[in-house]
Amino acid sequence: MKKKLESFLVCADFSNDIPVLVVGTKVKNGINIINAFKGEEAEKLYQKLTVKKEDV
Repeated sequence: MKKKLESFLVCADFSNDIPVLVVGTKVKNGINIINAFKGEEAEKLYQKLTVKKEDV
């Protein structure tokens, strides 16, 4: 299978009691939501995506 270049859009909302992180891709007329995470799972994933590792 040929690999393709793909970009993802990530939106994180921590302004409410329950944190939410949404992942999607841009399509011709908007955004295609791929997955959504809430609570502790959203917080952990956000940290993985935004905190730079020392050994990279």
